[in-house]
Amino acid sequence: MRYFNGLVKNEWMKATSKRQLPYYYLFLTLLTIGIGAVMRMVIGDRSGYAAIDSVSVSLSVLLTISSFFFIVVSSQIITDEFKDGTIKQLLIRPASRTTVLMSKLVNLLLIMASVYVLAFILSVGVGFILFSGTTETTFMDVVRQGLLTLPSSLFYSLFAFMVAVLTKSLGLAMSIPIIVQSLSGLTQFVANKPWYKFLIFPNLNWEGYVTGNANMIPFAGGTFFFSIMIFIVYMLVLLLVSIYAFNARDVQ
Repeated sequence: MRYFNGLVKNEWMKATSKRQLPYYYLFLTLLTIGIGAVMRMVIGDRSGYAAIDSVSVSLSVLLTISSFFFIVVSSQIITDEFKDGTIKQLLIRPASRTTVLMSKLVNLLLIMASVYVLAFILSVGVGFILFSGTTETTFMDVVRQGLLTLPSSLFYSLFAFMVAVLTKSLGLAMSIPIIVQSLSGLTQFVANKPWYKFLIFPNLNWEGYVTGNANMIPFAGGTFFFSIMIFIVYMLVLLLVSIYAFNARDVQ
């Protein structure tokens, strides 16, 4: 376990030493301030707009943009090793390829968690500084709104991770998940098919289950348990394919 922790720490140092993650933190900070400033100019009076509504808007924008950042990181965390030739140094260490791959995946999850936490902090901070009106929306509503984006972010990040392992191509690892994500809405045209509920896309939307709004449940007869099980199955398939391909790959 100590050696695995060392691998994860090494991966985190790579992410920070390349300045990619710190620069993204800075970008989120400036973007949040910019969103708040624009809303303040458009809306005007500080007391006329609820802070929590500002938080909701900012958080939605930050997490939407961050979903693409996660795909980029998921792709680079694998492809950069092959591009820079450092993959050989990793594989000669006294750890299995599966352990090396899992350390990268854990680091990816840590990056995602840090971005989510920062997005919440920034949105709340800027929102409550610039606005002070009241609303029926609660802080827990906003927290739930943010957390409900996690299933989609996790799926497309692991999808990009798998494509990166299979192809070693940064372009393909980034573009394929983004294209699939963009076209996922087209599955609505087959929503009446009996096999629709087994697709991953409708099962990434958990809002109807969490809020109790039956109109937002993605398909007839859908249950929270069923969607979670489908989500887990797809995630396991992506993970197992990644592990198998990484172990089978011939590294020259």
